[in-house]
Formats: sequence, C-alpha cells, structure tokens
Amino acid sequence: MKKLFTFILLAALMPRIVFASADEKAVLFVKELTDNVITNVLESKENQTKKEEDFKKYFTQALDLPAIGRFVLGRYWRSADKEQRDDFVQVFMDATTKSWGDRFNLYTGQKLEFLGSRLMNNNPDQIYVDSKIMDKKSPVEVIWRLQKKKDSYKIIDIIIENVSMALTYRNEYNAFLQSHNGDINALITQIKQKGTDTRKNEES
Repeated sequence: MKKLFTFILLAALMPRIVFASADEKAVLFVKELTDNVITNVLESKENQTKKEEDFKKYFTQALDLPAIGRFVLGRYWRSADKEQRDDFVQVFMDATTKSWGDRFNLYTGQKLEFLGSRLMNNNPDQIYVDSKIMDKKSPVEVIWRLQKKKDSYKIIDIIIENVSMALTYRNEYNAFLQSHNGDINALITQIKQKGTDTRKNEES
C-alpha cells in the first residue's frame, strides 16, 4: 500500500516538471551566449566602452525585451500608447544590459556548469536551462528561462538563487507607477535618470 501511494504521488507531480534532456539546443543557446560574453567581452583586451557595447549587442540579441517589457509593466502596458511602449522598451533595455553587464564584470574565471534543460507544466515552448556558477565559496544557481521561437530561442527571464530578474523589475516598476498615478512617462524619466546617476558615480 505504501509503495502504491508513493507511485501515485510521483505520477501526480511528474507533469509539473518534466526534464527534457533531449532538448540540447536550448542548453547550447545559453552556452554560446555565455561563451561569447566571456571570450569576447570579459577576457577581451578592448577598452571598457567597447566591452559594454559588445555585451549590450550579445544580450539584446538573446533577450526578448518586448515580452519582458510587457510582463514588467503588467496592466500598465495595456494603457500605454505605442510611443510609450517603444520608449519604455528602449530605456528598459539600457537599464537591463547595464545591470547585467555589471554582474558579469564580477567574473574572475569562475566555471559555469550546465546541468541540462527542463519543461514546466509540459509546455514545449517554455524551457528552463539549469546552470551553476562554481564559485570558490559556494555554487550559485542560475536558471535561464527561454521562450522557443520556431527553431531558435529568446531569454525571457534569468533567475539567480531563486530571485527572478523579470519579477524584481515588475515589483519595482509597479510600485513606482502605483505611487505616481500610473504615469508611464514619469517611470521612463526615472529609469533614464537612474542610469545617468550611475554613470556619473562611475566616472567620479
């Protein structure tokens, strides 16, 4: 009876998380991105400006920024006009690539180990690539959430130690909009100003 109960429990849980070891292309997509960033940006002999440009190029090609933008704005996306949406995606792209560029700059030769890919809720178009940064102190879990686009992929979220990039931005931006009467233009200005302040602090 105990064995039967265990089997039923496992059968109930299995559809929620299905490991898709056959989908190696998703892992290769993320591995190619990280290899390019490490080789052509982090280990490059180019100046810092060129490195930032190259990092932005690789990341904006890999990220589905419009999809992430729609998610982080939530209900406010529907009330925004086309110009506001375009402006938001642009400043969000700048903020995101700057933030992740700073994170990658902390790289000091750590090994990134890929553990495979899996599907959530049996959705073949939603793929999670599991990886770990083998830090000297303790491994850091990094999960890459991908959206399948025909024969390719786009990153729609990066989750580090259970902290979602997309959800973090959504919470921050929605809190700002709630306290500013849903003023998307004010949010765009705020993001731009934050980026300007950061650059000034780095230069000083």
